[in-house]
Amino acid sequence: MTESNNSASALPTSLPAPRLLDPASVPVMRWGVIGAGEIAKVFVAAVQKHSKQNIVAVASRTPGKAQEFAAELGLEAHDNYEDLLARDDLDAIYIATLPSQHRDHALMAIAAGKHVLIEKPVALVVEEAAEIFAAAKAANLLAMEAMWTRYLPQYDIARQLLADGAIGEPQMFNAIFASRNLHVARLWTKNFGDPMFDMGIYLVSLAQDLMGNPSKITASAKLNADGIDEEVSLWFDYANGGRAHMILSGIATAPLTATLSGSAGHLQFGHPFIAPASITLAGNDFYFDSVSWQNSTGIVGHEGLSIQANFFAKYVAEGLLESPLESHADSLANLEVCAEIVRQIGAEIF
Repeated sequence: MTESNNSASALPTSLPAPRLLDPASVPVMRWGVIGAGEIAKVFVAAVQKHSKQNIVAVASRTPGKAQEFAAELGLEAHDNYEDLLARDDLDAIYIATLPSQHRDHALMAIAAGKHVLIEKPVALVVEEAAEIFAAAKAANLLAMEAMWTRYLPQYDIARQLLADGAIGEPQMFNAIFASRNLHVARLWTKNFGDPMFDMGIYLVSLAQDLMGNPSKITASAKLNADGIDEEVSLWFDYANGGRAHMILSGIATAPLTATLSGSAGHLQFGHPFIAPASITLAGNDFYFDSVSWQNSTGIVGHEGLSIQANFFAKYVAEGLLESPLESHADSLANLEVCAEIVRQIGAEIF
């Protein structure tokens, strides 16, 4: 029997409420979208359903694609990016093209005087992401990575609990992101964004949010015949003695869960941890007591993409040039971690 080292009576009767924004409390911005792929469609539909933000137009260089997209979602269409960016009635641009194209398209939007929300990852190359952020700051514009998980309700609850010392000193983080995505062609196409940069960055981002940046990275992987990572096992060490163990798979499916263990308790992020779901605070006894928050916001699944749009509008109104929940330095550090992992496992993603 494991010896008890945490009193169940220390647990609160309920968890703090997530500090979500009332969509009506932030200014309405007029948005354009560059790229008419599936993630752009999901983003626009979510924003239309759960915010007051006004997405006006979409642009795609693929003949007919913007028109089809626009007809489905009630937008205006452009068959090139230049005409979209030349509009003086747009405040912000959502960049939803391939990660290898983000630099060029974000710089175009910034040069046109638009704030930019850039789909994750900001880029596949750290230097390109840094160039985007520097250009936006020089133009006094907000550039934000669309790491939508940072804005989810359970993540905010976790930050509140950590600030209150509810689990003591964080010691160990464990997470798994396993989803059989063999049908997603871009994951298995060089220069389009491999599973580590596309899926694994969620693991890296959450580990950073809870534990900080690692001092040591150890990675091993299963690569396919083209040298692209199919499964990756990660071990991070931290300067304070903390550690993180994560598993990424693009060829198998398992519940997407995460746990943060501390000296006085632990947090459990329910499936799927990358969307509005649940969070549980528990003790450290072998038979631990627990208290949970279950998502009741009415925002489910990838509709959670809408939450970041509300925060983006708030930050623009406040004159911020980067997100308080994921700074430019945070984004760059996560890209550096992903790059080191790819280097260690010998993946050939370019």
